[in-house]
Amino acid sequence: MEIDVLIAAGLVSKLDLTYLGYEVLGLSHVLRRAAESGQLKVVEWSNAALAWRLKAAALGVPFLPVKSMLGSDTFNYSAAKMVECPFTGEKLCLLPATMLDVGLIHVHRCDVYGNAQLDGISGFAFELARASRRLILSTEEIISTDEIRKYPERTIIPYYLVDAVVEAPFGSHPGEMYYLYWRDEEHLKQYLEASREPQTTEEYLRKYVYGVKNNAEYLEFIGGEEKLNYLRNLAKGR
Repeated sequence: MEIDVLIAAGLVSKLDLTYLGYEVLGLSHVLRRAAESGQLKVVEWSNAALAWRLKAAALGVPFLPVKSMLGSDTFNYSAAKMVECPFTGEKLCLLPATMLDVGLIHVHRCDVYGNAQLDGISGFAFELARASRRLILSTEEIISTDEIRKYPERTIIPYYLVDAVVEAPFGSHPGEMYYLYWRDEEHLKQYLEASREPQTTEEYLRKYVYGVKNNAEYLEFIGGEEKLNYLRNLAKGR
């Protein structure tokens, strides 16, 4: 949703993208409006391709050869190249490495130095952390280094990759954080309805983005502990 909000605020002119939607709730009205109007230039990739581009940067190589996207319109609207394999003669798709100026990742927990742990599905956080020239972590909680060291196998992002740490409980809202809280479908539906038209999109931004001073005030504004406990219980199957 953070991409959607940045586009809605008029802060994005070009975007490398795989998919922007809300699962069963539908696709992004904001992205469609911006792309169709020409306000936003979109370069398309498959989900795997975007992750592999980050992996290439993390490995320090300029590209990775894959078979993904060949023969598809996604390839035609991407910046990938097609080559002939010098060993087999078959066609391959070359994906350019993506080196990020700044990476943003939300994690379950980390210490003050940035040793970070993620539970459950981690997406491509491992690759993104290593493909970022500067890395900012937001975290559900900051814990002691001694606690981090009890389970070193969970620390997929080490301190030397991290430039800043921000403690932000419920920092994924209205999305979910595995095992901690479920996504706020009521709020997501409210946003999707508001984002149908530019005027109501702007009203949403004024209310929930520009109108709150910080994360704590935002959480109080969307329902406080009553709402947060409800989302915690959903994650626990209650």
